[in-house]
Amino acid sequence: MSWTEKRIKEYGEGQKPTYLEKMALEHGNPINCVLHIIALALLIYGLWTHQWTWIIAAAVAGILGHCYCRMKK
Repeated sequence: MSWTEKRIKEYGEGQKPTYLEKMALEHGNPINCVLHIIALALLIYGLWTHQWTWIIAAAVAGILGHCYCRMKK
């Protein structure tokens, strides 16, 4: 059993996670991770080409990853 599975089991029993644990568990979600990688690629491309459209698309992709994790709870 991995660390995340043990902690999730403890949360189900009523123990409160710390802020850093919440962030670590949220960023460990595969869909959130993929969206953040896409956001990073879009951000780098947007900065390279100096186009705000790609930079805003990167911000939206990053926010979607966080929203997905919040909705899943």
